[in-house]
Amino acid sequence: MKHLPTAFILITLLALALVGTASAEHGLPIAGCPDNYELHHAMDHDDHHEGEHLHVGSDTDLNGDGWLCVKHFSASGGVHVHMDNWVPLPKSR
Repeated sequence: MKHLPTAFILITLLALALVGTASAEHGLPIAGCPDNYELHHAMDHDDHHEGEHLHVGSDTDLNGDGWLCVKHFSASGGVHVHMDNWVPLPKSR
């Protein structure tokens, strides 16, 4: 029982360190999107909304930076296109 608080503290610190590492994996995008497309984390577009809307295009992160471009094509947002971000970013970055 004496070691229970210490173990709890160590587990909590380890969990917090892992969360920080996971969020750092998806840093800045290496490319942008065409006009009228929005940049989104690739992880934010998984299949948990299946059936609620139609994904058109590819949600594969080809350049591996963790970002995708998304454009809504219907007023309700029920149809949207995915593509990898590929537009060169401005040099001033």
